[in-house]
Amino acid sequence: MSKTYQDGRGAPTRRRTVGNSVAGGTAAAFDLRPASPSRSPAASARAAAETAAAFDLRRFNPVQWSCDASFGAGALGPLDLLPPGAPAGRVARRRTPLRLRRYHHLVDVKAFHEDAASRAGELVRLAAAGVVIHVADDDDRLRALLDSDLHRLMSAHPGAFDAAERELHSIRMRRAALQAHSSWSHGKSVPPVSVVVASKRPEMLPRVLDAVARQTYPRLELVLAVHGDANGFEEIEATRDAMPVPATVVRAHRDEPLGAVLNAACAAASGTLLTKMDDDDVYGADHVWDLVLARVYADATLVGKVAQFVHLADAELTVHVRRGQGEAYRRELAGGTLLIARSDLERIGGWRNVPRAVDGALEEDVVRAGGVVYTTHGAGFVLVRHGRSHTWGASDAFFLELADRIAPGWTPAIAGMDGECGVRLP
Repeated sequence: MSKTYQDGRGAPTRRRTVGNSVAGGTAAAFDLRPASPSRSPAASARAAAETAAAFDLRRFNPVQWSCDASFGAGALGPLDLLPPGAPAGRVARRRTPLRLRRYHHLVDVKAFHEDAASRAGELVRLAAAGVVIHVADDDDRLRALLDSDLHRLMSAHPGAFDAAERELHSIRMRRAALQAHSSWSHGKSVPPVSVVVASKRPEMLPRVLDAVARQTYPRLELVLAVHGDANGFEEIEATRDAMPVPATVVRAHRDEPLGAVLNAACAAASGTLLTKMDDDDVYGADHVWDLVLARVYADATLVGKVAQFVHLADAELTVHVRRGQGEAYRRELAGGTLLIARSDLERIGGWRNVPRAVDGALEEDVVRAGGVVYTTHGAGFVLVRHGRSHTWGASDAFFLELADRIAPGWTPAIAGMDGECGVRLP
């Protein structure tokens, strides 16, 4: 399958899809120079805001981001212009995404740039690509042009970050840049998303309702399919009415296979995009945003997160596991994170009517139909293993063998969910 795209300058480019990988497009050098000559002060001010807020996320994005940071700290300009306390080992001269991401971080000051507008434009594009930026000076003009969260992240000194901390910092930075400054999310209405949940465990209901209620994505609804015995779900109507987003309840007979229940829930949904949540996992507030943005910049049919963070309830541990690299065209999606367009789901015939392994079956059907599967990062999602009714039978030992970081108890902060530490687990 091959498609033709327009790059940011209007020239046609080709992306070749081979299996689940995409070649081309991501290795081009960044074109970060100002687009036009000098203007009047008023016109320059308007152009500054537009420059910082209107980059093409299909050109500047974290596809193929890697944890490799073999170059240490670099600088975006001459080393002798750096202030004390912001050291760098070399000047970053080769401005390709793959090269720049290999620096642990890049130090920047206003002396490297012609003006605040061109500086803001360059830094936003670098952040969107996953490059870790450290702004080592205080520039009010830059602050005014950048999203406040993005400026705060860029102002933090990442010099002491280990690999896991650096990855989370990059994810937060690129998330802020993509949400606040891309022409796609900034310049038009985002598509409506339906969160679809199938549950037969009333004790899990508060958690998944809380996860949906906390989402920052602006156009959201919940479709909850009560699967099986309704005992324990008696208060569901009142709970539904208290939700800050529209909520629909679908009831399914206990003998219906999971795939059929999900199809019923999707039929009741109104969103153009559908995402599946599991009732026993934990989701950060930007989870839906992460999936929608990844679908756009990766031009993918089916997207999801890699299960990098796992809470082992019986062992009372939260672990970070290396189960393959995120931001890649590969099939290693966590089942509770899948997102697909309604039209694409209908085109492949919906969810298979099987009692388990529906997630893997959906991946297979998408690929068989010529679609593209993309795995984004794992931050903002914690897979919870509690030893009861899992459709994936992996043991605690499986995750502990793969763990490169182990934290005691319920520690969602290692998944970049600092504000979710109060979520109560069974």
